[in-house]
Amino acid sequence: MSHLDDDALAEYALIPDGAPSGSEGAAHLAECSECTVRLNAMRAFYDALATPQVWLEGDQSDTAAREEQLLAFATRAQEEYLTATAKLAPLLTNAVAFVRERVELKDDYRTSGAIRVLAEAANAACEREPIHARNLADAAVAIADALPDGAYPEDTVRALRGLAWKERANALRYLAEYDAALEALAHAEHEFEHFGARSFEFASLAYIRAVILTYTDRLDEATQQAALSASIFEDYGDIDRAMRARSVQAGVLFYRHEYRSAAAIFEELLAFAQSRNDAGETARQSYNAGVCWIEVGEGTRADQLLKTARSVYVTLGLHTEVARTDWKLAIVPRLFGQLAESVSGLRSAKEICEKLGMADEAANVSLDLMESLLLSGQTEQIASLSADVMRHYRRAGKLRQALTAAAFLREAAATGSIRMETVQHVRRFVHALDRQPELLFVPLPD
Repeated sequence: MSHLDDDALAEYALIPDGAPSGSEGAAHLAECSECTVRLNAMRAFYDALATPQVWLEGDQSDTAAREEQLLAFATRAQEEYLTATAKLAPLLTNAVAFVRERVELKDDYRTSGAIRVLAEAANAACEREPIHARNLADAAVAIADALPDGAYPEDTVRALRGLAWKERANALRYLAEYDAALEALAHAEHEFEHFGARSFEFASLAYIRAVILTYTDRLDEATQQAALSASIFEDYGDIDRAMRARSVQAGVLFYRHEYRSAAAIFEELLAFAQSRNDAGETARQSYNAGVCWIEVGEGTRADQLLKTARSVYVTLGLHTEVARTDWKLAIVPRLFGQLAESVSGLRSAKEICEKLGMADEAANVSLDLMESLLLSGQTEQIASLSADVMRHYRRAGKLRQALTAAAFLREAAATGSIRMETVQHVRRFVHALDRQPELLFVPLPD
């Protein structure tokens, strides 16, 4: 049997016990995790959309009448959604046309459907066009705030406003406007809290907050929020989103230099990706785990995982990911004292990163190459490599403090005072600067 369509799932979502036992739909749901997740999400949406005791008319004990009114309301919501989709479609992929239209000022768009369409479009645009995503979400927020009194049940309005604020927070996250994103999350939480602290949307809020807190170096709070997000998603049977939250937990552990614990989670995520035959995610988690094992000196495990990642990336034609993986693979020989092999591999990885325009990675490969050269007693190329680090940081648009660190590195190379500790100090500072842009560089004492 093929997957259940939205109409069938919507009907099951509105029946207290779901699909009738013994039905074909129930049999499919028992076997299909994808449809089960969609059903749970749809139930969560309708739970948030309306509380029957607030807005249903007539005898609440009449189950048939209650289900009929619920279905009528769901039908209305779907019709508004389809109408808004048709009207907004030309604007959703044209950022300039969307701003000119000023949809938030027009009565035709003051519907639940328009808010849902705008929120979904904002979510889809975050990675590709974060400014457009923010504009879409801002329009959804404005429309939700301007909904006419009595047009929808109170709980529906709360759900729509929470949805709009959540997508504004998500867009601001991609724009690195973290304080504003946390403020938007607070607005969303205020709207959603009526539905309980473990409602489906609270899991999404916790995930977004966990990512922001990680970027702002509030790692204890990030860990708590990621764990909360994973737990709620698991309650709803949404294992994919739960694993995404687990990935944030692993990232926090990596930032804390708890590499073995991070590797354990990354390998858990790897096993999950392999169980789903997800090639891209298999490569990504193999890479992540491999990098962790490099940090603790487990070269054999790192080599196996990184070679797995590389093989998949080559198959997928992801050239930048192949380059990143080659960089890490070139560090592995150093763990076994094979410095000449490490130097050769790092030189090759640096050249490829430069050809692909990967300035940030080229700078980091240069730092690793400097370390391998210093360990092997070859210092004649250190000065030129330190100049390369400065050049690549500029091309990558690094903050002024990163350029200050690179200048310190170049000066140490020019005077012959550069040491392994110097390179590692600069590397640690620049990595921390990505999460803490207010940091100031302090040179190592002589």
